[in-house]
Amino acid sequence: MASLKATPPILYTLLALTEGTSHGYAILADIEARSGGAVTLGPSSLYYTLGRLADRGLIEERDEPADPDDARDPHAEQRRYFALTRAGRAWLESELGLLTGLVDQARALGLNVGG
Repeated sequence: MASLKATPPILYTLLALTEGTSHGYAILADIEARSGGAVTLGPSSLYYTLGRLADRGLIEERDEPADPDDARDPHAEQRRYFALTRAGRAWLESELGLLTGLVDQARALGLNVGG
């Protein structure tokens, strides 16, 4: 299996699922909010990303939402729901650790890195 690159769409998609099961539209909204609009995906790009993550066992598709309020949504039956797996959480934590280390090194070199 080819290595998965930690691109912003992948990282933000996994971050969107750290709080629980979610559907595509909610994931898109979460990505846009978390990134301050810097990362925007269309539905086809999102579902391509979700497919890649599922193929690698980092997320899984669920039959129904975790939140009972979502189950009452009239569109709930048409939506596809996704959840982060343990492997997905571990991969995300590992990649974010690498990025944190890189940012720390950049700061040590005097680069003005956000935050």
